[in-house]
Amino acid sequence: MKVNVNGNDLWFDVEGPAVRFEGSTATERPTLILLHGSPGKSDHSVYKPLFSQLADVAQIVYLDMVGCGRSDPTPDGTYSLEGWADDIVGFCDALGIDQPIVLGNSAGGMVAAVYGIRHPDHPSKLVLSSTQARLDVDRCLDQFERLGGPEARRAAGAALAGGGGDEEWLGFARVCSPLYNPSRPSRVDHCIFRHSTFRDFHGRGGILHRMDHLTDLAAIRCPTLVLAGAHDPITPIGDSDDMVAHLDPAIARYERFDDAGHSVWLDDEKRAFEVLRQFIET
Repeated sequence: MKVNVNGNDLWFDVEGPAVRFEGSTATERPTLILLHGSPGKSDHSVYKPLFSQLADVAQIVYLDMVGCGRSDPTPDGTYSLEGWADDIVGFCDALGIDQPIVLGNSAGGMVAAVYGIRHPDHPSKLVLSSTQARLDVDRCLDQFERLGGPEARRAAGAALAGGGGDEEWLGFARVCSPLYNPSRPSRVDHCIFRHSTFRDFHGRGGILHRMDHLTDLAAIRCPTLVLAGAHDPITPIGDSDDMVAHLDPAIARYERFDDAGHSVWLDDEKRAFEVLRQFIET
């Protein structure tokens, strides 16, 4: 399905009802909006079918951000964390979604954080998963070398140090992407590749390299769950430590996964969904 948001058609899918009927009782359920990572390389499908298991406690909304997956590109082909964040508000306004829970993984977590900063009264809860608020290249390179040796450090450095071109990112995908998860790979081969968006986010001078909203995290007001894996090379656990240190401790909950990498549910599915379920229900 598509809906027009801020002049662009965004593709989305929905799993589960917003209202559950049991006899004569109608119970409204929370809406969980999922934001994918790696703009241009990833889309909503990375969450399927794993996140179906939460459909008994929330209505699940799978969203392709503008310029990603099956959603339209912007007319000028440029993107920003702020634009994607504002689209969440427009998307909810168009569909009548009130006080959503917004989960963002990796780059989706960057968008979710900026959304919480810019619109602090809009979400009911946030989940910031395997993400960062400021790119620390040296921290990433150290972690890639720890997991994959000097070759991984070189490949990651070519892509991340100042933002690599297409050739450098192809080398990164070959050498570094298999290091993201200790137990099973993240599958993006079924995602729709959008080269322009990927370049605008990852390339030289792109969004990833300009991003810095670490100190602004103090503006978030809603309960916020941070998920991080100790073996994550691309958003190392130190990035989550930094984020939690800048969130209001009254609203922050931090769950570290010692045996997981990027997207913690790929390595520790049972615990990850227990944590998510409990956070949604409380």
